[in-house]
Amino acid sequence: MDDRTGIEGALAAIHSRIGSLSEAERKVAEYVFREPKKTLHYNIAELARQSGASQAAVVRFCKRIGLGSYNDFKLNLARDVFRDFDERFMPDLDLESETSAKSVIKSVVASSQHGLSLLVSILDPDAVEAAADAISGASMTALFGVGASGIVANDFLQKLLRIGIPSSFTPDLDLQVTAAVSLKPTDVAFVVSYSGENTGMIETAKQARSRGVKVISLTMDSANTIRSIADITLLVPSSERIYRQGAVTSRINQLTVVDILYSIIVSKNLDASIAAIERSMQATHHLKP
Repeated sequence: MDDRTGIEGALAAIHSRIGSLSEAERKVAEYVFREPKKTLHYNIAELARQSGASQAAVVRFCKRIGLGSYNDFKLNLARDVFRDFDERFMPDLDLESETSAKSVIKSVVASSQHGLSLLVSILDPDAVEAAADAISGASMTALFGVGASGIVANDFLQKLLRIGIPSSFTPDLDLQVTAAVSLKPTDVAFVVSYSGENTGMIETAKQARSRGVKVISLTMDSANTIRSIADITLLVPSSERIYRQGAVTSRINQLTVVDILYSIIVSKNLDASIAAIERSMQATHHLKP
């Protein structure tokens, strides 16, 4: 039994019922025992393929071991594999080999559309206005983020520099922490972290806050450390678990928030923004891509 939830783990359930499984179901069980982490990435069809059983056998297997649906089985298996993590950090994958391009296109676009529709109800207009005002009035905006969140931070850097707003970003984590230590009270720290629990980003937020700097966070809509440190919190839907195939809807939502902020900042000083954009275009148009 899982000490935290009282729910029997998947591996324990399989072990206790292995004798009652059919030959096909036993193939599934044996594969899960050999490759529990890989199993977490598969949908039913792929687990059937990898184990040499049928999809029907996988469905029967889940019921036979007392865990009901395939999703319930994967959740319990994730608790076995990732015992030191809460549910947000469990895999949210449903992969299959040889998936057609048509199927992937439909799936990814539908996921992105759903994530953006959720963003409308999650993102607080007052918080967005406050963030835009803070960035517009700051001496300098220091942007922080690693991995996929670093891509978002770098995208925002390019936008802010284009309209003449002093900004900084480096992909090097040590330099990000160093930059946070060097901030002044007139600066703004913009910290991007989907989970809100990245240790490096927590440190940058703490260092910036200790320097009297206004901290703006961009995290998922959940209780998290970086959100609790920030003065202004911008939220995106909790559309993905942390351990995932890759930041898909979360990254798109974060980039959309950056686009929204950029549009608001531009609109607050339209003439100056247009002049700055024209200067940057004139300076770079002759450069080879």
